[in-house]
Amino acid sequence: MFIISSVTYRFILMIFLILLLLSGTSSCQYQQYYPYNYSIKRTVARVIDGDTFVLTDSQRVRMLGIDTPEFERNGKPAEAFSDSAHYLTKSLIEGKIIKLTFDGKAFDIFGRLLTYVWLTDMNGKDSLFIQAELLKKGYARISYYNKDKRYYHIFYNLRRTAMRKKLGIWSLQ
Repeated sequence: MFIISSVTYRFILMIFLILLLLSGTSSCQYQQYYPYNYSIKRTVARVIDGDTFVLTDSQRVRMLGIDTPEFERNGKPAEAFSDSAHYLTKSLIEGKIIKLTFDGKAFDIFGRLLTYVWLTDMNGKDSLFIQAELLKKGYARISYYNKDKRYYHIFYNLRRTAMRKKLGIWSLQ
């Protein structure tokens, strides 16, 4: 019978855990945090609703700074303009290459990437800021946004204009 000393056992266990951690991070495509303004380009597989979609690698994405009306779910009726927000997002990004820009924290509590979303043109340049389009048409509210966040003034100005013009969700008030 082969007996391993406690020191040898701890050493083998530590090496095993280190190797396990390294193997998990080397194949992991996403991190918990990204540097401010870090960007990646990906292709959108499908749009779930106005502010959530899935990439071709099956990663779900939640747009930062906005909240669009919700579809019917768990016995709650659909909110007004949920179809319009979904259709606009789908028509803008589904099947297209987009740029995801991070603001630090990479994931929400549901495991979705938290990003600003830019449609790219044929040359790979930013061509359309998706959150701004949804706010401009009145299909989104500003969500969890304070003056310290990037795009604060743009988002508030777009919302104010949509409210003044009574567009989308603001036409109901």
